[in-house]
Formats: sequence, C-alpha cells, structure tokens
Amino acid sequence: MNNLHDYQKTALAPLEKALKKAVVEAEPDTAIEIAGRIQELFPDDRRHPRLLKAKLWAYEACVDANRLTYAEVGLIGIRKLSGLKTRLHLEASGLLAVVLLRQKKIAESKKLINGVIKNINNINSDRTRHQFQKRFVQRIEEECILAELIDSGDGALDPQEVESKAILLLERNSDDEILKLIGNSVPSAGIKLLADVRNYSIQQLPAPDRLLLPSSDKAEDPKHIGRTTFALLRRIAWKTFCKPSSPIYKLWSNRVPKVFNDGYFAAAVITALSDFRIGVPLVASGLAALAMKYTAEEFCELAKPKGLMIPVNEKDK
Repeated sequence: MNNLHDYQKTALAPLEKALKKAVVEAEPDTAIEIAGRIQELFPDDRRHPRLLKAKLWAYEACVDANRLTYAEVGLIGIRKLSGLKTRLHLEASGLLAVVLLRQKKIAESKKLINGVIKNINNINSDRTRHQFQKRFVQRIEEECILAELIDSGDGALDPQEVESKAILLLERNSDDEILKLIGNSVPSAGIKLLADVRNYSIQQLPAPDRLLLPSSDKAEDPKHIGRTTFALLRRIAWKTFCKPSSPIYKLWSNRVPKVFNDGYFAAAVITALSDFRIGVPLVASGLAALAMKYTAEEFCELAKPKGLMIPVNEKDK
C-alpha cells in the first residue's frame, strides 16, 4: 500500500523540498498549495504516509501563522487517518495540543499532552525521541504563556513608547534584568496556567527525564519566565524581523546605523505582536531591547522557529 510508483517518486522530491522551504520561510499559503499538489499524486490513497506528512508540514505552518481553526480541522483529520502508534499520529497530536492550548481549551489540550508523553516511546531513535520530548515540553511551556498574552494589554501599542522604553532598558539594565522585567510583566494567569500544565505534563514523564527539568521554584522564577517568554516572542517575531524582504532585515543585515535610531525595531515588534493581539508595552520593549543586542544574523539564527516535526539528520544545538 505504501509503495510508490516511479512517477510519484520523481514528482515528490522537489515538491517536498519546496514544501519544507515554505514552512521554514513562514509561507503558509504556499505550503497549503504545495500540499494540495502532493495530494493529487495520491488520488486513491488518502492514508499514504508521505501524503499525511506533507499535510502535517502545511498544518504546522498554519499553527505558526495562528490560523488555528484551519489547522485544528486538518490535524484532527490526520489523527484519524494515521496509525495510533505511528510518529505521524504523535506529531499531529502534539501540534493539536498546541492549537487547543492557544485556544484555551485546557482540558482537551492536557488530555492530548498526556497521550503524547505516554506514547513518545513510539519513536524508535533515541536521539529523535529525546529531541521531540525536549521540544514538546518547551513548546507547551511557551504556549501556556502565549495563550494568556494573546488579547492582553490595554489596547494598541504606541511605537514611540515602545522605542523609548527599549532605549531605557538598554541603557540601564543587563540582559538578566530585562528578562526578569519581561517575566514580571507576563499576566498572572499565564504563570498559573504554566504551573498547572507543566506539573501535569511532568508527572507523565519517566523519572529520569523529570530530573532533567528545572524544579518548580526555578520554573516560576521571573528570569526563567522571561527567558521562556523571550523564546516564544522571537519565534513569532522571526517572520517580521528575518525575512530577506522585510524593511528591518534589509537595514539590520547591512548594518545601516539608522535601523537603531529611527524606530525600526519598535515598528517591527508591534507588527509581529499584532498578529497575536499582544499589547503589553514592557513585553514589546523588552523584545526590542534584547533584539538590538544582536546582529541580524545572530538573532535570526537564534529565533529561527523549530517545529515539533524533526526532519531526518536534524540535530538540536
């Protein structure tokens, strides 16, 4: 059933390469279009792993773009079509847990988190299994904070306020102090949700793996919360800051001085956060201040989103 004809093999390779490129470059519409072309290669086999994998890549791109309804329907479909013990099913379940958590469907998300962690041994490779587990736990922690940051704040962010506060942070605070300030500005509901989901998910991990994670006290420390928040902020800001066509990237990568004093960072932060309706000024200013400490190449390499799906030969640094 899973064998491929020669014409399928010939057509699949370039399409799959283009699909992964679209996902990496945060182009969900392109990813959906390419996945549709791959589906045309399997008119009589909706369950073929290569087809389901292609759709999963496209749905991950939609999750990253916050197109949650479309992604949710698609991920539910992949879970129905894939075998319960397959990596496809595990990855689809992990992404669906993220979608539900971001929609604040906490009970449903926790049920999926439980299933993912309990079935993580379905990944045969030790390296890939540990990679997936690490990414999944980190992603869930980030999504707990993001879920409560969405629709936060008192309204639209003011570019001048974001820029002036970012400059003050750069002049008066160390990186650790900025991270603490970001952590302290996260809504208390986010900290509570993080503790709830984190404690629940940790209980499902094997004892040796639980020991590798920070203690509960450390996990709720403002600097740790700030570091987790900065990780999710730079992930959702990557498209705005790092696409070669973006105004800030063109100036930043060419080291044009005015990028630092003409409000480009504040404008880019506001653009990135507006997609998720995040309106906390200190969160925005903290992201801008920390980003300005990097070169474009350094920030974009650090911020480059890591999906839950792990391609062959990919290793975490």
